[in-house]
Amino acid sequence: MSAKSISTISTKIRSHGRLAAAAVGLAGVAALAMAVSTTAPAFAASTGTATEGVDVLGTPHNWIATGWNVHLLGQASPATAAHFFNTAGSYGTGGDPTSSPVMDGMATNPALVYFSYAKFASDLQAGAVKYPYRWVSYDPEQWSQTPLNEQQDPRTYLRMFAQLAHAHGYRVIEAPGRDLGLVAGAACPKASNQSLDKWYVACGVAGMAAAYSDVYVLQNQVNTTNLSEYDWLFNNAKAQALAANPRIVVDSELSTNYGTPTQMATAAKSVAADGFYLSITSSTISQTTQFLQKMQAAGY
Repeated sequence: MSAKSISTISTKIRSHGRLAAAAVGLAGVAALAMAVSTTAPAFAASTGTATEGVDVLGTPHNWIATGWNVHLLGQASPATAAHFFNTAGSYGTGGDPTSSPVMDGMATNPALVYFSYAKFASDLQAGAVKYPYRWVSYDPEQWSQTPLNEQQDPRTYLRMFAQLAHAHGYRVIEAPGRDLGLVAGAACPKASNQSLDKWYVACGVAGMAAAYSDVYVLQNQVNTTNLSEYDWLFNNAKAQALAANPRIVVDSELSTNYGTPTQMATAAKSVAADGFYLSITSSTISQTTQFLQKMQAAGY
């Protein structure tokens, strides 16, 4: 996710079991895409069996983290981890299509993460997804795991990923990175004097992700210590997401790379998010536990 340090990216890659995006023959991808109607509506998040988050204090919120980090949280503070992740309304993510990333008997939903539509299409075509996942996630960013054509045209590939996933019975989390605004040759280019936040809103990226998916995650973590910017980006992105899909679940991201536990909690409580994605490095489990304990004390 954008503006992350090299160490954070490498930790995420290890935690998710990420694989580099594999090249897929255009004919194979096109054949899969043609099987999906381009007008198919998004699966409404509220139709599933899991309890989804809502943005009212005192009622359930969803929480997303890698399955490995949920495991580490459970080792550090079993009660805290259970409160947030031993529930069918939260998600433990990973990149292994053959086994669940969720450990320790947690009730949280396993979610299979992809950074490339082409890789997802290839895996489906090859029958590589062996574990009975109900959820898949698409996280396109400006990095080698996402093919350049997908970076340049997120509108098309966010739609195609969600439609292909729904056609195969999956429900979908989409989390496009802000750093897509830095991609050369982008279908919606960023002006030289435009911030990434302004570009994200001007190009309607939140609506692109929300229109066909079930959960949309705003990668807003870099603004954690700038509360006015964190709120501005979230409020605009949420409005666009709901305009595109009134039943979308809207999450915001927090990271232990940005801010203290108190600053993270302050940012989280400042927005009407349905839930939160936690980007955690293995060395900051204690910091994450402190943040979650603050959130629990606040009624989350």
